[in-house]
Amino acid sequence: MAGSAARSFRPLLAGVLAGVLLGAVVLGAWHGAPRWWQRGDAGAGIESSRRNAIVRAVESARRSVVTVRAEGGRRESSPKDDLLWFPFKVGRAGQYDWVGSGFFIDRRGYIITNEHVVNGAEHIVISVGDAAQGMSIPATLIGSAPQYDLALLRVDSLFTRTSVGLPMERPAFEPARLGNSDDLQVGEWAIAIGSPFGSELGDAAPSVTVGVISAVQRDLPTFDPDRPVGPYQRMIQTDAAINQGNSGGPLLNADGEVVGVNAVNFASVREGATGLHFAIPINTARWVATELLQYGEVRRPWIGWAVAEVDPRVRERLQLAEDQGILTVSGVIPGSPAEQAGIRAGDVLQSIQGMDPYSLSRAERILFGTPVGADIEVEVLRDGHVRRSVVHVEEDPASRTERIQRAARAAG
Repeated sequence: MAGSAARSFRPLLAGVLAGVLLGAVVLGAWHGAPRWWQRGDAGAGIESSRRNAIVRAVESARRSVVTVRAEGGRRESSPKDDLLWFPFKVGRAGQYDWVGSGFFIDRRGYIITNEHVVNGAEHIVISVGDAAQGMSIPATLIGSAPQYDLALLRVDSLFTRTSVGLPMERPAFEPARLGNSDDLQVGEWAIAIGSPFGSELGDAAPSVTVGVISAVQRDLPTFDPDRPVGPYQRMIQTDAAINQGNSGGPLLNADGEVVGVNAVNFASVREGATGLHFAIPINTARWVATELLQYGEVRRPWIGWAVAEVDPRVRERLQLAEDQGILTVSGVIPGSPAEQAGIRAGDVLQSIQGMDPYSLSRAERILFGTPVGADIEVEVLRDGHVRRSVVHVEEDPASRTERIQRAARAAG
């Protein structure tokens, strides 16, 4: 009887054991397989594919970007022109509070921004977004260059503590890596970072827009007959959106290097036209920042010549063809760089830096941004022969005297 009961129990026991083993196998497979709420290997692959050049560029640069807030008295003029629109937020009544962007260029706390962002400011405050939990601290204006729409700021206290009670040890930012705007290629990626609309979005962290380099060496008009050459010469054009608050922020390439300083929009008269945004080349900004840091202003370059359009009667007498220039050197100051280079009054200008100076404004645009100490190549026509000279640009003597006197008054 007992043996019969045991035999009848064996199939049941075998079934239970088989069920347990099968359940263990199923549970093991279930735990090892990715689920819809878990990332698993598929999720890791998606994450890797999403970390493209733009993501990496933004990650490398975002800790250098700041929001710049400027406060001052009432402004009489609007920052808008007929076609140029300055993308920074500005108040409209009483005490003004306007917002732009900027970026650190070194670990000493120096920041580049646009001059129009801090123009007329009585107080300047910078905010760093997610790099320092939105902390805001005062900044000092080191110098500005309205002729290039650039300014240099500095902060002295932007550091973090490793723990409560310990001294400040590391800066709460990373300086931007500066690229070379001279080797930009039309069609390559352009990434604009800044603080659109300031704090209106409720977050001090920088925002990102992406496009391409649409053009280089763009000269923007001033719409001022008394000032044919304005600050926006040899600009970088991009279709990466530059909105209110982006002024002064960096324009990056795909390697995360700063290639430009976001400056203005060109609001086309044609309804619906978009994508016309402009940045100042970083090579210009780097040079201007060096001048402001060392001298407090950009030294005025001096060649020591006077240039005028060739009189039609002179053209006829010299038998000049249309492609032989319409500008002449009307005068040369003794001892000037022009005289030292062998240039004489009456020489007809053929080229400056390899470009045809076919008008006075064109010659000014070619020479725009030429730093003190640079060498420029000039070709002139004299007695039927083309002569080539190299002019070493010096600082304007009158400007140098004024600068030294200002420095002496400030020190005394």
